[in-house]
Amino acid sequence: MPVFYLLHFFYFLIPFEKIKGFFGAFLYFSLFFVLFSWFILLLSFFFIMGAQADTVFWPGEEVAVQDIVETMNEADAGKGWLGKWRKMTEETRNRQTRWLTPLVTETPRLEQRIRYDVYDETLPSGNKKWNVGADKGVNLIVGPTLEFAFSLPQYVYYPTQGRLDGFLGESFLIKNRIMSSPEGQKNYVFSVMLAAHSPLGQTLPDYPAHWIWDPIVLFGKGWGNFDFMVNLGTQWADGANKQFGIPYFYNIALQYKIGVVVPTIEINSTSSIDQLVFVGAPGLFITPEVLIGRFRFKDDWKLYFGFGYQIAINKKTVEEEYSNAFVMKFHLLF
Repeated sequence: MPVFYLLHFFYFLIPFEKIKGFFGAFLYFSLFFVLFSWFILLLSFFFIMGAQADTVFWPGEEVAVQDIVETMNEADAGKGWLGKWRKMTEETRNRQTRWLTPLVTETPRLEQRIRYDVYDETLPSGNKKWNVGADKGVNLIVGPTLEFAFSLPQYVYYPTQGRLDGFLGESFLIKNRIMSSPEGQKNYVFSVMLAAHSPLGQTLPDYPAHWIWDPIVLFGKGWGNFDFMVNLGTQWADGANKQFGIPYFYNIALQYKIGVVVPTIEINSTSSIDQLVFVGAPGLFITPEVLIGRFRFKDDWKLYFGFGYQIAINKKTVEEEYSNAFVMKFHLLF
């Protein structure tokens, strides 16, 4: 609870509406992200120094390992920059868990994939709304602890209200994995992420033409076949923070692996800070789902998919968001 009030104070203390334009917002959040990352890294260092058991991987150690990998690749005349990059991504993925990514909750793992989601939502009026794409797209591991992603074209379709149809703007994210340990060791991952939702390419009417920024802390821990993942973040909108900002949001996912089938249940919330109650706040959903995979079909190319049913669990969520949604997703890992 104190964390939420701290976010609330920080949210209203900073006059973000005075920062205009893309570059101002970018500099603002870059500074926030860097300072926050180094703060977490400092805490991680003390945690690692106190660990006596299994190996825990952190950025400095992984960069050193990457230097060794690059030296080995340089000795092989048949390897170009693509081969070095593939080797780096393989080493990076081997230094973290292999959990499947839930439908809504963002994974703290670094991933290299093409992902596409579809939401079939039932609105308060009973009409349907289809969100094809849902901010998902291409994720690339660009460094030993760094991931960058951009969305594929995402289209919103109202079957009975065609005048509201249109494309959403492009989305981006950058994720920095702070600490990780594979399943056979401490079995957890801790990362920070900055996501950006832009108006670039947007044709959807009556939708905010602003950059919206989401700094998020990501954590996951596993025990055997069971694991959980947690996201905690806040949201600011460039030039319209009071209208489109969210003081805090959180996602929680619980998973249990049974062969290639992973039953999962999630709680997803975008509640406002003055409604810190589990029942009654708008933007609160529960999502039972099933994830299936991974299926290898060529070298490092793998496929998995998932489907679930998102349910609003109070009246205000039904009135202000939507009552339920059937969600499907597709992952191609490479």
